[in-house]
Amino acid sequence: MKNHTYQNGRLIQTNKKFSALKQKQKEWITNELRDRYIKMIKYPNVKLRPNKRDQILDEVYDLIMKKEIWIPYDEVEKHYYSKISSFVRVHRKQFENQIEDGSAQTE
Repeated sequence: MKNHTYQNGRLIQTNKKFSALKQKQKEWITNELRDRYIKMIKYPNVKLRPNKRDQILDEVYDLIMKKEIWIPYDEVEKHYYSKISSFVRVHRKQFENQIEDGSAQTE
């Protein structure tokens, strides 16, 4: 029981890993992070500044707490920072597809 504490009448595992979440929870968290990150990007190949990244992380962690999903902040942070390059790649592809669609419509 050294890795467990009681909070609000519930037994909480303090060393829980992101991989221990249910697949649906992992997907929801990743989608929220991706959507918010892409909305903040103004240029396709540029990563956000640290203060903007932290703001997104804090907003999503607040949503996680409201949904009563227990996961330590540092686990969400580690997952988020590992996914940032893929978020930028997804945004770049979306941006390129929009340009191609726009040029195809003007022809």
